[in-house]
Amino acid sequence: MKKTAIEQAPSKRTIQEIFRTYYELGRAVNLISDFLRVKGFNAQAIPAIGSNLNITVMARDAGLGGFGKNGLLITPDYGPSVRLAAVLTDIENLPVNQGLDYDWLPDFCATCNACVKKCPAQAIYEKPIICKDGSEQHIDYKKCAIPFSKKHGCTMCIKECAFFKSNYKKIAAAYIRKEKAAK
Repeated sequence: MKKTAIEQAPSKRTIQEIFRTYYELGRAVNLISDFLRVKGFNAQAIPAIGSNLNITVMARDAGLGGFGKNGLLITPDYGPSVRLAAVLTDIENLPVNQGLDYDWLPDFCATCNACVKKCPAQAIYEKPIICKDGSEQHIDYKKCAIPFSKKHGCTMCIKECAFFKSNYKKIAAAYIRKEKAAK
């Protein structure tokens, strides 16, 4: 998403950017799916909204980023300022991991808590809830839905995230240096 629009959160400009992104993602995954089918592969577009699949977990498992405390995917290039969609396909031997280590993110987020403090709905858990199936729940989505729907997309968890405000690589390098010095 465009940084200038998210910096204005919550605002009409922010919600326009969110839905512009959803629209563009929907177009992209449909075009990619159509292209793959023409090339003889099975392909199913999974939109950014309205799917039963947890695309954030799929993106993490594909090596695109790691989870922040806010439950969002944190990527090296865009921090938490991403919306996700997917294309399911039967292509074999696709690359699935960039080899980057995101294991340090939960520890960093535990020291930051900016998203927790700034969430107007107090919807972000200080510590994620571990579900019966072993998955983690970071946000009370019912609480989150209220400011999202009433405050033009809210997006305060993205706007206040250290990875949105600063450079991922600089934060990672500083955090890893600090951790090594503490050992």
